[in-house]
Amino acid sequence: MSDRKAAILRAALTAFAERTVAATPVPVIAKRADTATGTLYRYWPSKEALANAVYQECKHLFTEHLTRGTSVPADADEVAPAFRTMWANLVRFAHDHPDALAFLEHQQHAGYLDAASREAAERAEEPAVRLIEAGQEHGVFRDTDARLLITMVFGAFVGLTKASRAGSGLPRDAWGRAAQALWGLLATPASADALDTFDDLNDKEPS
Repeated sequence: MSDRKAAILRAALTAFAERTVAATPVPVIAKRADTATGTLYRYWPSKEALANAVYQECKHLFTEHLTRGTSVPADADEVAPAFRTMWANLVRFAHDHPDALAFLEHQQHAGYLDAASREAAERAEEPAVRLIEAGQEHGVFRDTDARLLITMVFGAFVGLTKASRAGSGLPRDAWGRAAQALWGLLATPASADALDTFDDLNDKEPS
């Protein structure tokens, strides 16, 4: 990818995270990228095409972060550590890439996403689906639709990041406490106490 194209993508992400796609004029993106509006249109034929490119890049980055150090649990004892790692990866993604998270999860995209973007979104869910289904196979997680459980967990995560970004004064141990509560939501009664503490995540509060 050329330096100019990468600069436009970075500028578009920053602008979209601040303003939303609908409220961002193309000349604003071009100005932030220090390039001409016509140059931008040589790479993407429309703002929607550019937004899809940004979305796909952010989803790829999200998926790469989510899967760091993870694997499908081979037995019941591996489920809690795998959940812990995946939650830690979510928190670190929010900390390290706040604009990407705000763009992906704090806005509505349904009006412009193309097939490639929808596929990227589905791929981003798959590691969590595999974790939930493995936990169910091993009798650790409740026997409920895996994607429904993921929606509930991720909804809680996004809500916390919105509150943090808005400066709502979350307690320092919010991320650890949230992980414990979500584990209680997912786990069978026999597995409810299997998760260790998350105190080390509390110094990674997303900004």
